[in-house]
Amino acid sequence: ACTPEQIELYLDSTEHIRDVLSNEDLHRLRMCESTDNYEAASPSGTYRGAYQFDQTTWNDVSGRHFPWLHGRDPKTVEPWWQDAMARALWSERGKQPWPICGHRV
Repeated sequence: ACTPEQIELYLDSTEHIRDVLSNEDLHRLRMCESTDNYEAASPSGTYRGAYQFDQTTWNDVSGRHFPWLHGRDPKTVEPWWQDAMARALWSERGKQPWPICGHRV
């Protein structure tokens, strides 16, 4: 379970992106990218987590939005932070990072 401090950090730090994608939008994107598997990795290992981030993109986005996630392996990050990272990336670049699955949102 999360502590009150962790909940407050999440709510405060995600307020600016909370409405970027609905939970249903995230679910469609996640189902297409990883069949809803937050621990997924592409066969090459390059793309990781539910939204198949490469490490460079993960670090770029986390550096601007959630610096405490910088350098972490996307597939090991808690699901709610992976969702927040997908929303943050979508807020910056729309569906472009997901050329196939982005059209399902």
